[in-house]
Amino acid sequence: MLPFFIIKDIENKICFLSETDSRHAIKVLRMKNNDELTVINGFGLYGLAEIIDANPKKTKIKIGRIRQEKKPVHLGLAFCPTKSNDRNGLIIEKATEIGVTDFYPLTSQNSERRKWNFEKFNKVLVSSVKQSQQFWTPKIHEIQNYYNFISSNLGIDLKFLAHCKELKKNKIKGLSNPMKSQLIVVGPEGDFTLEELKLAEENNFKMISLGQNRLRTETACIVGISIMKL
Repeated sequence: MLPFFIIKDIENKICFLSETDSRHAIKVLRMKNNDELTVINGFGLYGLAEIIDANPKKTKIKIGRIRQEKKPVHLGLAFCPTKSNDRNGLIIEKATEIGVTDFYPLTSQNSERRKWNFEKFNKVLVSSVKQSQQFWTPKIHEIQNYYNFISSNLGIDLKFLAHCKELKKNKIKGLSNPMKSQLIVVGPEGDFTLEELKLAEENNFKMISLGQNRLRTETACIVGISIMKL
């Protein structure tokens, strides 16, 4: 596979890689003039390009034919960020690789973290898109209150919520469908409150189980979306 790079405006025939990407292409990947690469704009457009000036600060490329990749079916992950930003970064990284299209960071009653470093996690997301070579960049939505999010009209076909309470739940494997738009909500380490679960049920969320073991937030996120993607 050819190296992947993101450029916002790839419809111009002549473009330049960013300084960071130029340095990576020339110094790390040892690319040179006439070498080929794939460029995307993050919104489905992609094309084959050729290096015409291998400059480690501002690599000049020539883009050939541009194609459009179909937008993937919505696969949303709503979760309450953990206290550790490393673990939050892991969620963004691995979920992007698996195929999540939309991230919804939430704050609930038992949330450990109520601030969200959008710039930091967007960098993680972009890096993961390049690594997994996807044509559409997922969207990280603004952090929002659990009650407002659950009560809003999301327009999603299948909505699931995972929790650890000893209440009636179904296995997600028999309910999910990758051909339909889907969303899973994963709570904080302290779990959702009974009031929060009641609100979700009133808004047509299906209560689901991710197995017998009690999972940490990042593990639950990855397990849930992996099953939903199958």
